[in-house]
Amino acid sequence: MTIATEYAEYTIELEYDDVPEEVIDYAKKLTLDAIGISIGARSRAESSDSFVDGVDSLADGGEATVFATGERLEPEYAALLNGALIHSLDYDDTHRGASHHPGAPVIPAAIATAETVDRHVSGEELLAAIVAGYEVSCRLGQAINPESHYDRGFHGTATCGTFAATAAAGKIAGLDAEELENAFGLNGSQAAGSQQYLANGSWNKRAHPGLSAHSGILAVQFAEAGFYGSEAPIEGEDGFLNAYSDDSHPELATEGLGEEFELYRTGLKPYPCCRYMHAPLDGVFELLSEHDITPENFEGATVEIADAGIDLIARPVERKQNPESFVDGQFSMPFGVALAVVAGEATVDSFIEWSDSYTEEFGRIMRATDVQSSEEVNEAFPEKWCANVAIETADGTYETYVEYANGEPENRMSWDDTVEKYEELTVDLPSGAADELLESVRSLETVAVSDLTAPVLEESRTEAVADD
Repeated sequence: MTIATEYAEYTIELEYDDVPEEVIDYAKKLTLDAIGISIGARSRAESSDSFVDGVDSLADGGEATVFATGERLEPEYAALLNGALIHSLDYDDTHRGASHHPGAPVIPAAIATAETVDRHVSGEELLAAIVAGYEVSCRLGQAINPESHYDRGFHGTATCGTFAATAAAGKIAGLDAEELENAFGLNGSQAAGSQQYLANGSWNKRAHPGLSAHSGILAVQFAEAGFYGSEAPIEGEDGFLNAYSDDSHPELATEGLGEEFELYRTGLKPYPCCRYMHAPLDGVFELLSEHDITPENFEGATVEIADAGIDLIARPVERKQNPESFVDGQFSMPFGVALAVVAGEATVDSFIEWSDSYTEEFGRIMRATDVQSSEEVNEAFPEKWCANVAIETADGTYETYVEYANGEPENRMSWDDTVEKYEELTVDLPSGAADELLESVRSLETVAVSDLTAPVLEESRTEAVADD
């Protein structure tokens, strides 16, 4: 039996009642987080206009909702736009073992398909599809060997996300196992995502999960029409694992499938930046709160993280100490340290404000921040994305160790934390619509998918009438 066959059978057979209550509750939390980020990104990410205008030039109406705008498009285009916006602030969920963002491709593909199939789709069905998508995404991300995958220049959110979006959309669409396996076969020719965006802080990365969600829905539509896909697209000789990694682990693709839930091992982000920066930022904020550290007495910082994150947030040194854009700041540990010390926070708005223009003192702190690795943090990785942080001041040197960043499964964000983040991101929505959307997600197992999207659609209709 191929991996694609196992994924297809698992996805089709998974039922809402098969999923533990705590996993369902967490799936709702992840869904709320993703929707909130997509709405917040519309006004905060400079790339959003190009995404919205570009999709609008291709799409002409439909039945699937774009949460950030309230417009309705064909499912593949609504999923493309929602997925891109969810990832546009680098604020979306992460799976440590897979080292990627599972929600941004999966959730938009599931919701858009649920809105457009020719039947009533319940919240329970949607949640089961989201869980299935996460299980495919996270297991495939571990099987590809993230370090090798990234070394080859690929972005796992995009590549693994294509298969995962297909699983979620295929389950909602009602494919049988053979049809879904054919859709996975097509995915082998769709999965893409280059990390060349790091060279100039481009917007490619933000588009990746949207393109994956789009591809996933297309694969499902092709399979419904009778498309015959590649056999063994994942572990075959020229399949995904062999073509995209120098050291894959095929056994991890199905290990624990149906018994354990990788979705529950996914973390939420309290900071809008690369996950490798989160444990160090927690450490910096801890030292700032416990000691009298100010920009004036700050002399230097040393941050130790795993080797796997060095090239993302610390190299090349010259670029990381002199970021030129919001994206640069999101992937610069020196920027993160300076932001915490100078601004006293690491919110979306502060990242945007300070990456646009920073002071001489801010620059001095970046240049005085050294990011390196150590045997201690490398031995703990990837089970722990821990960090050692030391800040040297005129009054002394202070050190701390962060085992698990805030938001990781071992240190979860509460519902209150998640709601607070959601409310900060949805300030552009009228409070009534934002509250109604929040309550629909929190009680998703008791409502229909149409109820989930109703608040945004109603607000969109109200604005259209006002404009007229």
